[in-house]
Amino acid sequence: MIGELVAKGTVSAAIQQALDSVRVIGNEAVHPGTMDLKDDQNTAVSLFNLINFIVEKAITEPKEVAAIFAGLPPQKLAGIASRDNSKR
Repeated sequence: MIGELVAKGTVSAAIQQALDSVRVIGNEAVHPGTMDLKDDQNTAVSLFNLINFIVEKAITEPKEVAAIFAGLPPQKLAGIASRDNSKR
């Protein structure tokens, strides 16, 4: 699914790397019926930091920008739409 997000241009290269890192580390650390006691606090903290990064960049920031943009005056939004449509 990460490849699909990349192909659609939904995620940046940094988010792709973060997603792949979480996936690979998670897959290596979790096996049915076993726990790896070699996992340490630094690994866990790094994974949480990556997850926070993914959420911030892929979900929070785009929503914040969209909310600010939606709050622009209607005539300015119409001007922007007109500008963008003229480039097509």
